[in-house]
Amino acid sequence: MSWLLGALMSLHVGGHAPMDALVSEMYVARALEAEGLHVARFGLWALRRHARREDPVERLLRQPKDWTWLVFAPLRPQDLSARDAELLARLAHGLHGVQFLYWSVAESSVTFTAYSVRTTVVRGVPILLPSSPRPEGTLSLPVGPLLPDLTRWASVSEARLTAALIEGAYVERVAGAERGAFTNVDVLALDGGTPVVVEVKRRVRSEAHAGDALTMTVTQAGTLAHLAAAGAEVHVAVLISPTGSARHPDEAIRRGRWQAGAPLIRPGWGEMHVDLWGAAEPVSLATLRRAREVARASAPVQATPPTPPPASDRRAQRSSGTPAGPFVEKGSPARGFLPARLPEPRRLTSFSFEYAFLRPWTPAPIRLGGRLYPTPAAAFLAARTLNAEVRDALTGALTPGPALQLARHAPVRPDWTMRRDGDPVLREEVATAVVRAAFRAERGEQLVATLPFLLADLEVWGPALDGLQGAAYLHLLHARRGELAAQQATGTAGCCGLCTWARPGPWPGFARCEHQDGEAGTLACVGKKVCRGPGGAALVALTTRGGSGFRSKQTTHRP
Repeated sequence: MSWLLGALMSLHVGGHAPMDALVSEMYVARALEAEGLHVARFGLWALRRHARREDPVERLLRQPKDWTWLVFAPLRPQDLSARDAELLARLAHGLHGVQFLYWSVAESSVTFTAYSVRTTVVRGVPILLPSSPRPEGTLSLPVGPLLPDLTRWASVSEARLTAALIEGAYVERVAGAERGAFTNVDVLALDGGTPVVVEVKRRVRSEAHAGDALTMTVTQAGTLAHLAAAGAEVHVAVLISPTGSARHPDEAIRRGRWQAGAPLIRPGWGEMHVDLWGAAEPVSLATLRRAREVARASAPVQATPPTPPPASDRRAQRSSGTPAGPFVEKGSPARGFLPARLPEPRRLTSFSFEYAFLRPWTPAPIRLGGRLYPTPAAAFLAARTLNAEVRDALTGALTPGPALQLARHAPVRPDWTMRRDGDPVLREEVATAVVRAAFRAERGEQLVATLPFLLADLEVWGPALDGLQGAAYLHLLHARRGELAAQQATGTAGCCGLCTWARPGPWPGFARCEHQDGEAGTLACVGKKVCRGPGGAALVALTTRGGSGFRSKQTTHRP
């Protein structure tokens, strides 16, 4: 496998730091195994999508659906070991948007196959329910050294190095995640029936500054928060190494000392820090737990999850905005004392993973002119030409490459962009018909379920697909979603579309709320489900379930 490592290392441009981190992570993993824990043989990554909000702390702590969880393994989900399957099922049962990515290596590429992961509970135990497989992309490998120098990471197996490089390459190059919007889970293990997560940090400090707090990214802290909420026992292990020991990762471990810590929200705009609790020597789950207990007993402010309060207290916490769980905000006023204001609309900027069904290339059979096309895009390209051979070939074009290649060389029908007496051009009529045919029944329900996100993936494939890409395609999706949302709201009692305060909104699928108490009344009724629209209007999705301020139109107008 040296040739594969050489190719992956040629592809990697992030320097030594990510692979140096594997040395300390594997050191902690071996310590947990020595205690009898099962350490995961799969990789777990978290990706933060671009759901725009004004408050980064709120974005971090309150919106689990803005995260996608990627599980990587060189095995299909049904081929996982029993312990790995149990560990994954217990975690996935408490997370949203889990995708399993099976990777396999060919001569000059790595191929990824995706499975959506859901769970069910049988006799009190979560069980994995992977979906049918679907192609997720291919990573082409460059030519690299046949015998790469791995002496710097001698304590890490070639298989682990290979897996880590493949996972990182997928996230950065195939998924196209933005820098700072993704992180991996360093060590994941199973202690009896409890998932255990250890975030491993490495810092070089002089003796005088060894106890200083450490920074942590919002994505890292958010990942740990969601894993804790999903039922995992979360720890932070920090290797503090003296100045001059960072030249070699194994030397840093020999000369350093381990500390236990916890992520905290400090006063400010979502700043994350790791507070050091005390020594965890030698590093193990037992020493991390002991350091936490000592800190819990001595600190005036707890940095670990307190005993869950009664349901009424939790509701009060949520309404006041006070963070729950392992994150404590020090010195900041309770959010309930801040003036109520409408949040900005959230945007879905990537049609990937569980939102891949929104792409025009996702399989959805479309019948046109007596032929059945595999995707909306293939049907649209077939209508663009009158050439029967091209149309026949497009019935088998499952991916963008072959379909666009056929379209580029096909003659365009003369009336494709010809406007007739003010009517829409044929291209627009076909695009509208294709979107309506693609998004109905179950897929139509999925489209409505994307509310209240604004759809904002401006993917463009080339001139041949004009009318079914970019802003034009998003306009069609919004229009179709609004039409279906109005139909669904009409048949659903208690939703905002049937409220007496609802007025037609500027965006399809949204109502403008004109509650008698203004913004405060809307926020008290539906909370964060409302967003600020054009002109400061309070907009709510038609299908949103009405809250305490809901008043039915039928009841209001009843004589």
